[in-house]
Amino acid sequence: MEKRGISKLDLKRRNRMQILRVIRESGPISRVDVASALEITRAAVTIITNEMIEEGVLVEIGEAPVNTEKLQKGRRKILIDINVNSRFALGATVDEKEVSVGLTNLNSEILDKSSMVIDERTTSKDIINYIIKTSNEMIDNSCLTKDKILGLGVGVVPSMWGKLKIFYKDGVLDFSNFIDKLKSGLDFDIHCGNAIGLMALANNDFRVQNGYQTNQAFICNGNQINLAVVNKNELSSDYISYTSTIEKYIVAPDGKQYEGYPNGSVKAELSRTAMLNAFYDIYSKEKTPVLYELTEGDKGRISTDNVFMALMRGEEAVKNLVDSLIAKYAVLINNLSISHFAKKIVLHNFKLNEKQFDYVKREMIHLISEEIADRVVLSRLDGKNNFLGGCALIIQDNFYIRGGMQ
Repeated sequence: MEKRGISKLDLKRRNRMQILRVIRESGPISRVDVASALEITRAAVTIITNEMIEEGVLVEIGEAPVNTEKLQKGRRKILIDINVNSRFALGATVDEKEVSVGLTNLNSEILDKSSMVIDERTTSKDIINYIIKTSNEMIDNSCLTKDKILGLGVGVVPSMWGKLKIFYKDGVLDFSNFIDKLKSGLDFDIHCGNAIGLMALANNDFRVQNGYQTNQAFICNGNQINLAVVNKNELSSDYISYTSTIEKYIVAPDGKQYEGYPNGSVKAELSRTAMLNAFYDIYSKEKTPVLYELTEGDKGRISTDNVFMALMRGEEAVKNLVDSLIAKYAVLINNLSISHFAKKIVLHNFKLNEKQFDYVKREMIHLISEEIADRVVLSRLDGKNNFLGGCALIIQDNFYIRGGMQ
């Protein structure tokens, strides 16, 4: 007769995984509160957490603060938390302009990082060799034994899949060829994924806020515009692979055309190429004298900084175009807030400094509600820290999902 059910090992892993999830979202936390959150006995939680403490996965950090208004007799609660230095993660991200590699602990605190600029002349072999060489160097320099390394997580942006021979197989991204090449020089576990979703995870705040988890929409700007959605601390399955579907969203009804896309789509109106072409259309010594001076008559030198400098110096044509682009983004952000119940909209790779971002948000407040405009934040990852997306993947797969078990 065929046996069915869950094995003792799987049950143990699942229980540990649930405990780690509660601590990640609510910790530091007492065993009593873990038991309450999971609706299991305190004795069971004590047995499991004590074992995890002996293994170094968890750590006791002292007694819980006393609320003098609700002072109770008996033993004070002892708080436990994840030992963030019990294991370490290597991560790498390949985007359109660079490869970034880094080493972190379980709390994504950066211990080492490195990056290499790439262009159309950079080969897939160059990229793979750089990841292998840099990962091995970081392990050697860290004085960490390999049993302390969870593995390597690698994120690749969609526009680079073709270069690295990453294709769809049966409707799923197939990284096997890429992973095999990395494994030729690396002696540990390697996991890969769409960099957009992984960077969204790395930006996510897993802690529960006011009793709920914050949904997040992550917009990545580049030659392609990509969207990933984190829903209740999980990457939405709709955005694990197909992150470029945002380019078909309409932000300007009856707007510009782009073959294969609706009129007024994100692709036609807000892609990097579309925005540059919009500035090229108004660029001249007569129409935009300030911008023309700042770029020394070379439209190839148009940049975010030059555009905002011209705007601040009163260049009306530039201001009108910038405000028009912000208005289209306001439409997109408003729709994302409604359709995904997103409480946070993260802008990644927009190259805005604090003053420029303040201008964008002020304009958005005039167009959409202040409450929605306040949801918009800049990504905490800059180009050289994009590897945190890869770290987030390997930490999720090889630590949390495994319940901290090796």
